[in-house]
Amino acid sequence: MRHEARRNGQNAKSAIAPVDMPGLDNHLCFALYAASNHMTRLFVPFLTKLGVTYPQYLVLVVLWERGAQGVGDLSGLLRMDFGTLSPMLKRLEAKGLVTRQRQAADERRVLVDLTPKGVSLRKRTEQMLGEFYCFLNVPLAELFDLKDRLRHFVATAGPREVKTTVAKTPAKAPRQAGRKGAPASRLPVSGAV
Repeated sequence: MRHEARRNGQNAKSAIAPVDMPGLDNHLCFALYAASNHMTRLFVPFLTKLGVTYPQYLVLVVLWERGAQGVGDLSGLLRMDFGTLSPMLKRLEAKGLVTRQRQAADERRVLVDLTPKGVSLRKRTEQMLGEFYCFLNVPLAELFDLKDRLRHFVATAGPREVKTTVAKTPAKAPRQAGRKGAPASRLPVSGAV
């Protein structure tokens, strides 16, 4: 749809059409926000029985599914920043559900693993999930369809990330930072802006 506007006495065409402001209930962002909050509120009483919060539960799910993970790996999988994840892992460790250990080969890497108590919590969680799905009172096929559609939305909505490659300049004698004429050590390649 094209919208024509008058600029300097000439008709100019824009690829963006003006839209009327939709009401709150017609905003997609609000529907997703409300659904997320509603789901969390419904789920919290079940998680309370397990003694974990929703974000802690997500960490446990990743560890049950994939085994021991680095903190950076968990951060990427859960889409959480380190500032949120690190204190949460400390609390899970204090509850006796996970261990955190620095790797001998690379002390910067911290590996998070389940304790026997964390492993045994999985059985109780599986039972709780069965109860929760019954509590929702929505056919499983509809729930799985909704989950698949939301995952598709997350994967496809928004601009595509442009990965840039970095070209390194040949090694030269080090120069002081900020000196006039100091070469950039990394240059974007492939037209990245």
